[in-house]
Amino acid sequence: MDQSNSLRQTIEDGGIVYGARASTFSPTVIEVFGELGVDFVWLDFEHMGPSPYDSRVFEDLTRAAEAGGTELFVRLPSGDPPLIRKVLDAGVRNILIPRVDSAEEVRKAVEATRFVYEDGPGERGKASGRSSNWGAADGYIETEDDEVCLGVMIEKTTAVDELDDILSVPELGFVFIGPSDLSVQMGHPGEKTHTEVLETIEKITDACHEADVSTGVIKTDPDEIEAAVDDGHQILRVGGDLGSIKATLGERLTTIRDDN
Repeated sequence: MDQSNSLRQTIEDGGIVYGARASTFSPTVIEVFGELGVDFVWLDFEHMGPSPYDSRVFEDLTRAAEAGGTELFVRLPSGDPPLIRKVLDAGVRNILIPRVDSAEEVRKAVEATRFVYEDGPGERGKASGRSSNWGAADGYIETEDDEVCLGVMIEKTTAVDELDDILSVPELGFVFIGPSDLSVQMGHPGEKTHTEVLETIEKITDACHEADVSTGVIKTDPDEIEAAVDDGHQILRVGGDLGSIKATLGERLTTIRDDN
């Protein structure tokens, strides 16, 4: 297995990565996305898909990503350290933890990704899974600490209240902003463009950039994607498999049926 992580390298160098969701969890779709030039493939284990505790699930998924030349971007259901370690050992490099509340919670999650943390021992254990080329990788411990990237979703008002402390957690890779859940938390369910929600998103973005922490958002309209890049976001999810199928085939079928 390739030991590098192009997503982490790109955002640390100040670049931008564009990704797409694979709701089907299909290795074929992941490989095709990679061939198209998609930088990362978003896999949502929080709301759907197989159990992330079954590490065999990730063997075909990580192979497909490597074959296509893309990175997996795995949203877990929680920041449970044993789950984080198991997924990393299976070969995943980029992990997203949803619905965080506190800096202490984030710190425990990040620490679970590291063999060495703040000049002391981290909470990751040495394994012989796919991430270590089944125990044959050279410099495995050093490489993992250099390449693994963990980010968190800021989508709860509790996290917004503790944002400065969260952003100060060492080795936090990025923040992804979740406007849907944030709108619910703020008392405006589904109103992602409500003034208070937009103001909070701007506050989160500014705080992250001031702390030199990369940010990510979901945008599908090309103009909105461009605007998000102009606002300094480096991680953009710009579509997905099911949405693309619906849009492409839906438009095609409508055209055919209208013509006949």
